[in-house]
Amino acid sequence: MKTQKQNIILDSINYLKIFLPLHKEFNTYKHIGQAISDPLKVSYISQGKIKGIAENTGVTIGNRPTDEQRNKYFTATSIEKLLKKLFVINTSDESKKMYDVVNNIDDYLKQNLDYNFFVDTDVSGFYSNEPENYNGSCMAGKPESYFELYDYINDHPTNNVTVKIVGFKTQDLVIARGLLWCKTYRDALGGITAKAYFLDRIYIHNKLQNSSFAKLQFELYQTIRKYYKADELRAFNKTQIESYILNKYDNTEKFIFKCRNSYPSFAVNIEGYEETLSRFPYMDTYKFIDDSEILTIDDNDSVKILDQTDGYYTETDGCCCDECGDSMHRDDSFYSEIDDQTLCCDCSVYIDERGEHANRSNTYYNNYSGSYHHEDDICRA
Repeated sequence: MKTQKQNIILDSINYLKIFLPLHKEFNTYKHIGQAISDPLKVSYISQGKIKGIAENTGVTIGNRPTDEQRNKYFTATSIEKLLKKLFVINTSDESKKMYDVVNNIDDYLKQNLDYNFFVDTDVSGFYSNEPENYNGSCMAGKPESYFELYDYINDHPTNNVTVKIVGFKTQDLVIARGLLWCKTYRDALGGITAKAYFLDRIYIHNKLQNSSFAKLQFELYQTIRKYYKADELRAFNKTQIESYILNKYDNTEKFIFKCRNSYPSFAVNIEGYEETLSRFPYMDTYKFIDDSEILTIDDNDSVKILDQTDGYYTETDGCCCDECGDSMHRDDSFYSEIDDQTLCCDCSVYIDERGEHANRSNTYYNNYSGSYHHEDDICRA
């Protein structure tokens, strides 16, 4: 397959030689073919560099360079940049002819990629090492500390939830990836009774988003469902995958799409997270942390929203009682001016004679009048 792809590149260059004037250094570019490091690019080496490598290292690059040599010594670039080095473009017709070839080679490389499925359990390490601006992810290349929430979830002793990076890669180039969440259900003796999965948003390499976006989403979904033997796999990209299936199969009975929802069926316990974490990732699905220290898709009772890309979060209208420490919505709180505290309904009482709330622990109940008095208002002999 690799030889065929390289021949198409060379055949296209030979085709352009009929129509376009050659650059004076045309013959100095050698071993033009598909790049090893990035199969969406082409690679080459100059005659001068071949000579310099031989003189300085003793390495001889012969008529059939090895993959190791191509990866180590060759220059990887786009087909457009390479053709501009090989040919002199003087007219609009020549430019059109060149770009027709550029588009044809680009499309061919995109449609004929060889890629493999991968699973990576080091989520924080993956994100921090991910190249920026190559797949639309706003968190690519951010500091590793931003992603420690994933490590905390995987290491949490009681939540029975794991999160991994899954995707496709060709060589070292990741062309599709997403977060795979898994909830394990156990019986009273600790035995596994069931597992529920959720495939979060799938990110596709920028160069493939127009030509292979839906195809890669569908293939990744199918690969994960079979790899984990998941009877049902919920997926963030349910709508796009379903649309691809309907377009691909005239008779939908040929394919049963085992995805009922685009949201997960479970929440994630992150109890104690504030003692460990100071930075947080932007989250596509599990955006909300509630007052019970549960990471969820439900914004009810949320105290934090993970919608920032700088390691921080958005605070909601939640607050904590200054007396007992319980979280609550700000609309359910009571401010005591006399005690200078924000209180929940259990820790506050209304004092009729003052017309305001006070901390219950600082008041006394009058059995005769049926009202409360603040300790500062009680005269003691």
